[in-house]
Amino acid sequence: MCLSSNWGKIMKSIPFVLALLLLSALQASAANTTQTNGTGPACITGLYSDIESFDVTLYSAHPEENLTLEASLVRSENGNEEVIATQEFLTGSLPADTRVTKVGFWDVRNPERGSYTLISRLIEQGQVLSEAEYDFVYGSYSVSRLQVDDLVPNSDGISVVLSPNQASLFDIEYMLVNGHDVIYETKTEKASLTSIPETFSASWGTLLENNKEYDGRVKVHVYSPGQGFIALTERFTARDDAEITDIYEDETGASATVLGRSQVPFEGSLVFSVYEVQETSGRGSSSFVESVRERVPVLLTDDDETVEVAWKERLTKGVYRLEIELIGNDGDIIERRETIIESDLSPMNESETVPDTGNETSGEDDGNGITGSSIIAGTAGIAMVFAFLKRRH
Repeated sequence: MCLSSNWGKIMKSIPFVLALLLLSALQASAANTTQTNGTGPACITGLYSDIESFDVTLYSAHPEENLTLEASLVRSENGNEEVIATQEFLTGSLPADTRVTKVGFWDVRNPERGSYTLISRLIEQGQVLSEAEYDFVYGSYSVSRLQVDDLVPNSDGISVVLSPNQASLFDIEYMLVNGHDVIYETKTEKASLTSIPETFSASWGTLLENNKEYDGRVKVHVYSPGQGFIALTERFTARDDAEITDIYEDETGASATVLGRSQVPFEGSLVFSVYEVQETSGRGSSSFVESVRERVPVLLTDDDETVEVAWKERLTKGVYRLEIELIGNDGDIIERRETIIESDLSPMNESETVPDTGNETSGEDDGNGITGSSIIAGTAGIAMVFAFLKRRH
């Protein structure tokens, strides 16, 4: 009877238990859907670290401002964990439906070989919105299929030299980093190397600020074996830069074509200076004639403009030295070019052409085929005819 009573109670409780299980399943399904579709709070969607640096990719379905990102580097040995370094900084603005990458740098002195873990948390007012971990091994004897031989970022873009240990297929992410922010990012997908080193490059697609320090970062994703990554970062100072690619000169003036070589807007100028050379052999002594300074239109990488100037007076017969200086944004001389102008124009030749004032008498054709002397002769002829006719009457 007791058993029957208990069995009855169990049978009565089954629908309640099933309802709880179904509700839990629905909640778990809703949580997974929220995470996948991005309809929930801001979260961490990507993570990477090595012993020198790390990057964290964030995503939010709604705009967020100044969440806190916490990153801790933990070393594991024999079941024990030791926090080696911790960083904490604000994320700034997170636009809606946009993946944003943040970068940080470790300063670990004399790191030991072994296993490490990056633990990252996204926090809002003390509440953890998202947490993720990334494990890696430092000092492993395993050889990657690729190795980075050199990395050179500058004001124009970034170049990396990769060498294959085996034939490899890989992706390359190029990042321009300002502080913790990745302000420009581009990617080369499914690049390949078989036997010899090769250089891969990308240009910055954003404007840079003159004399400001940035970090150029590459992250190489090797597909096999496993899903390996190689990352390297180098710091550089952005500078305005340009070069003179072509010049022209004669006794009336000169021109120079300037090509931009930086994502720092070039707002410099060109200075054209003319000196008369006293001796034709060698450089000789020279005397200053005149100098003209002209502003160069604003240039970025691969933009070019031609600047023309005219001398106040045409250069008379002789040999002249033309000096062209390209002046940068800060007043520094970026490039200097010199060439020679040889003029055949003598002072006599220059004064041969007399301006027409309209008062001169000329015996030349006035353009209608009738000269001044012809008009006089015609008038005299008409007078003689009238005199002859008058005598006849």
